[in-house]
Amino acid sequence: MKIKFNRKLAIVIGLLGLGLMFLITKLYLLNIYKRVLVVPRKPIEQSAMEKPTATPTPDTDADFSVALLGYAGGNHDGAGLTDSIMVVRVQPKKERILMISIPRDLWVKLPLSTIEGEEYWYKINAAYVLGGDDKKYPNKAIEYTGEAGGGMVVKSVLGEVLGMPIDYFVAVDFSGFMRAIDNLGGIQVNVARSFEDPFYPIKGAENETCGKIPEEITAIEATMSGWKLEQAYNCRFETLKFEKGLVEMNGELALKYVRSRHSPTDGGDFNRARRQREVIEAVKNKVVSVGFLPKVIPLISQLSYHVETDIDLEKINEWINRFSEFSSYNIENIALTTENVLMDSKSSSRQFILTSIDGIGYWSAVQEYIVGLVNEVENENPLSE
Repeated sequence: MKIKFNRKLAIVIGLLGLGLMFLITKLYLLNIYKRVLVVPRKPIEQSAMEKPTATPTPDTDADFSVALLGYAGGNHDGAGLTDSIMVVRVQPKKERILMISIPRDLWVKLPLSTIEGEEYWYKINAAYVLGGDDKKYPNKAIEYTGEAGGGMVVKSVLGEVLGMPIDYFVAVDFSGFMRAIDNLGGIQVNVARSFEDPFYPIKGAENETCGKIPEEITAIEATMSGWKLEQAYNCRFETLKFEKGLVEMNGELALKYVRSRHSPTDGGDFNRARRQREVIEAVKNKVVSVGFLPKVIPLISQLSYHVETDIDLEKINEWINRFSEFSSYNIENIALTTENVLMDSKSSSRQFILTSIDGIGYWSAVQEYIVGLVNEVENENPLSE
């Protein structure tokens, strides 16, 4: 009897210990996740009209979309501009994931005011930072204010452009991007093209004079502007070289790979968008190979000061439980470019911009293109870059 009692006691203690560890882990993750989560505000009319009703059973296999935003962070000019904008459309019933790259020069109207006639047109890479500025834009609708305001503005604009709802957003700064990859032990990226970029900016060298005396600087600034002026200070840049094939990258090198845009052979935002998709594919492959759960706690802990999202913890738990399923889905890439539904243009202030082939503010061609791909039947009209 004594032996049986001890065995039972050991089992009970063991189960209690496991339960306590699970509870501590869950509370730890919850506390960390509070630093990441921002809760969108609801329109006044919607809040007032809401009444307790029976919650319908959710369709766990319904499509959902997540906007992924990457920005520099820090205190310098342009720190909040999103260099990387991508919409991930997960389609469980078709067992596929669509990655839609959005060029940062897309010219859009931002919902920064409810006053009639007061319109704000910007490149889409400004949507996140301007949407989060309640002081500069005090006349926004309430759903675009507060901590989640920037992300909500981005979701609204992307939804209008693509013709489909954007359910969630995740914004990560470059430090968080590098930490995530380093936490995984690096990634192997399948570099599609060899290229060299002689003008990759060196962090901290933005104001270097490169040995030029004041008189030279005055003369240069009097005759040059924009990118030509920047190129005159060659000590502010380093040369990047990447060879075609499988390349091992840590966080810093991966960041350089996805940010490079001045290569004569692989430059510009469209090629950069392709490289961003290559890195996401590499991250996905590495996560699958090392196993996700052992990495999730340190990863969330490290990223909690570099990430902002409106995905609640319940939804995150659901996706973690379905991770092995999602990781088996086929990934298909879509890029909005001047080769399909966009065209080069100039704004009223003479900025280079991209618009729909329908013209500024009209998105029918883009929406028809995207909705057609979203609804596409498997093995029919394969997607292309």
